[in-house]
Amino acid sequence: MFHSLYRRVWRWHFWVGLLACPVLLVLSITGALYTFREEIENWQRSDLTFVESGSLALPASTQLAAAQLAYPDWKPTRITLSPDSQKATVILVDRPDKPAGTNWAVFVNPATAAIVGDSDARSPFFTTVLKIHRTLFAGTFGRIVVESTTSWTFVLLVSGVCLWWPQNWRHVSGVWLPRLRAKPYTVLRDLHSIAGILFAPVLGLIAFTGLFFTIVWLWSFNAVTDNAGNFPRPLLAALPSAVAGSGIQSNALDRAATEASERYPHDTLTIQLPKKAEDSFQITARHGSGPSVSGRLSVDRSSGTVLGEQRAENLSLPEQARLYVLPIHMGTIGGSGTKVLAFLACLVLAGLGISGVWMWLRRRPMGATGFPRSSDSPVPKAAVITIVWLAVVFPTVGLSLISVLVGEWVFHRFTRRVSPNESAVDTANSPYSPQLRGPS
Repeated sequence: MFHSLYRRVWRWHFWVGLLACPVLLVLSITGALYTFREEIENWQRSDLTFVESGSLALPASTQLAAAQLAYPDWKPTRITLSPDSQKATVILVDRPDKPAGTNWAVFVNPATAAIVGDSDARSPFFTTVLKIHRTLFAGTFGRIVVESTTSWTFVLLVSGVCLWWPQNWRHVSGVWLPRLRAKPYTVLRDLHSIAGILFAPVLGLIAFTGLFFTIVWLWSFNAVTDNAGNFPRPLLAALPSAVAGSGIQSNALDRAATEASERYPHDTLTIQLPKKAEDSFQITARHGSGPSVSGRLSVDRSSGTVLGEQRAENLSLPEQARLYVLPIHMGTIGGSGTKVLAFLACLVLAGLGISGVWMWLRRRPMGATGFPRSSDSPVPKAAVITIVWLAVVFPTVGLSLISVLVGEWVFHRFTRRVSPNESAVDTANSPYSPQLRGPS
């Protein structure tokens, strides 16, 4: 029974890893690059981002007026105020000479209101990286492929843990520590399995939180959890101003910024400027670590009176949990330390794919594919339950499983089976085979 289960688990791990490797490699590399997007962008345009700090920051209306005076044809839409006095205020604008949706920004020294410069608010490089990470440059189809690969990652993790599971927990070499003095293949196999088992929890968290940005899984999750996978609605609700106005009142803007900074003194404040006469100032507070949003204020555009406030800690538990999805996925949840951990996890994921393919090519017999043979013995109930559970929890896994089973039936229906001599290696040649594990 053990040998039959092991053969099947190894076959699943092999095929899923081989087929998912190209996409996982792209996702891991783009994810690693995007982890330190903010730091890299700040370094690339340090002349715009950083300024000489003054004693006190000037009122937000003064900084906005300076930007409007310097660029009278540009319409400001949003102001970002940093708690760091050495960072410039960023004023997002609509430019008549740019296509709609272009995120252009004016950078202002908060201490002097001097214009530092203007630039695209989003780095074109990281915009491309994110597009590749989400869609593979293939639109909705690419998003489905990314979602399927992310879902199948859990199959890889579960099967990898099963293959690694030691028969003797007292063994350390080859189980917890790589045998660095062994043959190159053994060293690589140990690094593959040990790195995978050590980073499995982190990779599982990254993959799970990534599903909240997919299509099929998020729709299914929301269908059974009353939209718990969506961003909290209370943080998106905007209260109308008590008195409609035609322009932005300087006193009201300054009062709104002051109110927000007093309530969230250590957070970056983003002030959405009113677009319509009935709109209010919408202020979102964000911190560098912790939940993606700390709170949100609606402030009257005429008087600067706070119309309403919603803090993250006052939301329901499912809504609070949703605010941690993006920070966990990007590694910002605990600051620089978790960013480094997320970056290393991305590199490990890329290394697992590359080393797995290399081990297959290295051990396959001359003139054969090296594919693991199927087993004719009954599938253990535990394996059936696990497969069904994965297919239900991850819809794209279930859909792709159906496709694989149909394709396999068609293949065996119209072709003869490959003989054992022409087939690939037995599980004895698996890089995780019991005969190959343990002390050398």
